[in-house]
Amino acid sequence: MYCGNSSSESPRQNRLLLDLLWEQYTVKYGIESLPTTNIMPRTLSNDIECRITHIKSLIQTLKGKMAKTTSVSELNKPEIECVDTLIENSKKIENEIEHANSLVAKLEKIKEKTDQIPSTAINDIDGNKLNDYLKEYVNQLTGDRCGNRKCEHFICICEQLLYYNQEAEFKRYFPALNKKMNEWEHSFRTEEKFQPKIIEGFKACQNDLGRYIIPSIPCRVGVIGRTSAGKSSLSNGLRGVKKNYNEKIKAKDDENSQKETTRDEIMASPMRVRKSTYCRLEFEHQYDNGRKIIFVDIEGSTDTDLNSKLANYFDEIRKADCDLYIIVFDHQFTDIQHEWHDYIVNQLHRECWLVRSKVDELFLNLFKEEVGQDFDSSDEVTKNKCGETIIEQIRDTVSLDIHGKKLSNVYLTFTSYDENSRNENLSKMSYSIFDLGKLINDINNLPISLYENRLQKMAVCAIAKVINNCFRRGYVVNVMKYKIAAGITAVIPFLDLIPRYYGREEIRQAFGVNTRSRFMNWLTGETDKFKDYLKEFDIAINESRFGTSAFSKTFRKNAAITQQTAKGLTSFTIKGATTLGVAGVSVSDDVMRAVGVGAINAVRGVSTSFIVVGAVLTVGMCAWAAVSNGKQMYDYLHRLCDDLIIISDHVTMKIIKDNNETRNSFSEPE
Repeated sequence: MYCGNSSSESPRQNRLLLDLLWEQYTVKYGIESLPTTNIMPRTLSNDIECRITHIKSLIQTLKGKMAKTTSVSELNKPEIECVDTLIENSKKIENEIEHANSLVAKLEKIKEKTDQIPSTAINDIDGNKLNDYLKEYVNQLTGDRCGNRKCEHFICICEQLLYYNQEAEFKRYFPALNKKMNEWEHSFRTEEKFQPKIIEGFKACQNDLGRYIIPSIPCRVGVIGRTSAGKSSLSNGLRGVKKNYNEKIKAKDDENSQKETTRDEIMASPMRVRKSTYCRLEFEHQYDNGRKIIFVDIEGSTDTDLNSKLANYFDEIRKADCDLYIIVFDHQFTDIQHEWHDYIVNQLHRECWLVRSKVDELFLNLFKEEVGQDFDSSDEVTKNKCGETIIEQIRDTVSLDIHGKKLSNVYLTFTSYDENSRNENLSKMSYSIFDLGKLINDINNLPISLYENRLQKMAVCAIAKVINNCFRRGYVVNVMKYKIAAGITAVIPFLDLIPRYYGREEIRQAFGVNTRSRFMNWLTGETDKFKDYLKEFDIAINESRFGTSAFSKTFRKNAAITQQTAKGLTSFTIKGATTLGVAGVSVSDDVMRAVGVGAINAVRGVSTSFIVVGAVLTVGMCAWAAVSNGKQMYDYLHRLCDDLIIISDHVTMKIIKDNNETRNSFSEPE
């Protein structure tokens, strides 16, 4: 959002980018649909409750993640040097939670006053009160800072809490790696020499991964779909939650009595007819077998055709970072939903299931059409006899998309927004839950591979975060001296490659990829520590994915890839040799002598005139070589960082599988 400088002290905000970002947030957080005038009390009350639930849920998720992070008192003496940074970060989070709770308290007061106004027969006095409450409500969402946009205060709180949630997850699951990153970031302010070594980061991550037993890490299940398709209702149904409540638990007060205490409030996804989810809401749930699932309620899509800006919703799907996505639809499966499914399966390489929601409405309409009478007026025998048949008809109907193509494995769910007089009797039937029980059971028994992949993704993201924060820095080495050296040596053609080589070598040694230069390794017979560490995992990586040659001969090569590459190189070599041979036969010695004499005379004639031009060009080439060498060193640094992230993808999975095999070997009976 920042571009250029308005002064020597602070950057200048790019208003265009801010306006574009705000347009996106206006749609995302339902600002346009926010009521203005002529509003009913219940409508305003529901809107207030919905936004309160968002803030409370984000706070609860953040507190749950922070509860298991490393506290200052747990730090060792060398780590106390970083304590100021930790305290500062903790204070920022505490202040944000305090601001969020303050807004919640103010909104709850407005809701309380709104609920006192009768929903029907509103007189002028009540109407004026309601408009005053609406104005106060909007003002609280906007904030009291001068120049704030509509609802800016509410949006900033939600986005900031989302950011802190991501940070807290890293600290919760990878404390050793987080400590190492804090130490390195502290060293940037206190040490002149670049301190981070990549082997220490990998070992810290390996230490963190050893703390977890599959499937103790919860899988993430994301619920997506169009607005008002029933996503939040399904999310609540999968957790067995209908509304917010305080869970009562019994704890022993002494040997002979028990005391009932109140645990944290159990939050439900906000539900209503209008858009009810404005940002990603996470709800951790534990089933009876001990497995944990994080249900992610993703805001609904407002796209109506394939020509609309689907990229925004694809980005929301990607940022949710779920292992399983559930597409919820309440009408026919459209091309847009096919686009979502293909993106999830083919590009994100994640699982994707389909759920047809609000089947109760379809069931009641079809029952009346097929049986000739309302469901409520039918006897029990007719309900049971015809119910199963109608459900099978519904399965056949909803299993076809808008083009009549067959969809695979569609779950049917009741989970409507509200149980009313029309579907109340249906909800009492044994078959009224449709496939909700089967869906819960399937989620409860997800394959172990999904839990392994979840832990691996978290580990790769953690290492990537450390690499991007601590290694992608322009001052890893003194680039200027290599730029000067390249400018001087460029007088002789290709000699500027020597400073470039030594610059890359210094980057590798600064990162700890190489312990010393290749010449010193050859001279002393020693090897590089980090590469020896990687070889211990005995993994195969396709080196064509690498952007540098820093890790050549470090990993096993896939036989098929090696054979294909060798075949291509052999073919290219044979073609080149054949071409040179034909050319040599076709040119006789006499012709070569004649051409040679003519060329020598021509060169003598023009060589003098080129001396002056050559001097000018030499200066330009030297300057270009200096600039180019600096850019290529920065480019090499980033490509090396990319290679390290690619390696982490393979190494972390090998660590996870080795840990599981070790634990399984100890758990097996002798």
